[in-house]
Amino acid sequence: MAHSDSVNPDLIPIVENKFILTKSMNRRYAKITYRKFHSKWQIATLIASIVLFAIGFVFVFLRLPIPFAAFILVGLYVFFMSWFGYLYQAAVNYSQMRLYCGNPVEMHVIFFSKFFRVVGSKDNYDFLYSQINDVIDLDDMLILTVSGKGIITHGQVIDKKALTDDQLKKIYNLIYKKYGI
Repeated sequence: MAHSDSVNPDLIPIVENKFILTKSMNRRYAKITYRKFHSKWQIATLIASIVLFAIGFVFVFLRLPIPFAAFILVGLYVFFMSWFGYLYQAAVNYSQMRLYCGNPVEMHVIFFSKFFRVVGSKDNYDFLYSQINDVIDLDDMLILTVSGKGIITHGQVIDKKALTDDQLKKIYNLIYKKYGI
């Protein structure tokens, strides 16, 4: 009987990206993705805020301070949550990541030929490249947004500063060329 030491080529890492996800990186990620994916919602809430302010000011002329204050406060809440709610979301998400990944938040993403893996202290998550919906390419980071079974959308930050030019080219080849994104 011959012994074969064959390794599945799909499970050989091509590039590994290890980095510390800082609060500012996470906040920037949240701002960019929030504005990109909620732009129509933000326009609608801006209009709703203006309507609430207008109704509130009508109560000034009617000399009704309580309805005036209520409409103005609700209008301010709608406005600030729709335009700056990502700050709250970023803080909550970062706290959750600290529980999951430790403090500091150490990210470890491994790129294989058919998928990438997000390595966590408690679990790993694999995403096929075909699940990538969008790639947001910034100067210092890539943001990969993916959808898959059991999740609505997942955004994964890739720190470009933690990669060599050759490693970054390999990631681009995997994402753009091989899977047509």
